[in-house]
Amino acid sequence: MKFKAFILFNLICFTAFSQKIHSVKVLPGQGIVYDNDSILLFKTTIKQVCSIFKIKYKPNPNEYTINQWDGFEVETGKRTSGSEYTHEIKFKSLNFEFSDEKDRNNLKLKWITIQEDKSLKVFTESGLEIGMINPKIIDLYPKGEKNDYISDNKLTYNLYTYGISMQLVQLPNNDLKLTEISTHYKLK
Repeated sequence: MKFKAFILFNLICFTAFSQKIHSVKVLPGQGIVYDNDSILLFKTTIKQVCSIFKIKYKPNPNEYTINQWDGFEVETGKRTSGSEYTHEIKFKSLNFEFSDEKDRNNLKLKWITIQEDKSLKVFTESGLEIGMINPKIIDLYPKGEKNDYISDNKLTYNLYTYGISMQLVQLPNNDLKLTEISTHYKLK
């Protein structure tokens, strides 16, 4: 009986200590660094993302969708709308959104969203980290342009001035917990 307990204890210890926590540094408006790999907005391709995460990928024209959108022109900040081809690649709780208005064979990485995941340590240079309770987001990223959006309940922050968005959830004790960070284009 002691031998079985010893083996079970060793298996539990091996499993607990063999789980690696991956580092994801969010670079607002630029991309992320996953462990030592840089994944940059508008520069990293679908093929490169799949290579970094060892995802088997075979291009299939049926995997692309056409989305209608509205938003702001990156250079001017003026409201605009249109349609575009999009494709998403998911790995763990990371979501990479690629799109282009005309060429579905040349999609560009435009948005990276990272949700809370125990196998990832997700943080920004400014000190935000997924899982934080009551983060001082406004102190780190003061609301800038009129296009920045902060919900009345302080659960959604879309800060286009910085190229970062965040989602929080309200806990039963009314504390707010940061559960998602996105990096995307900046409005100048």
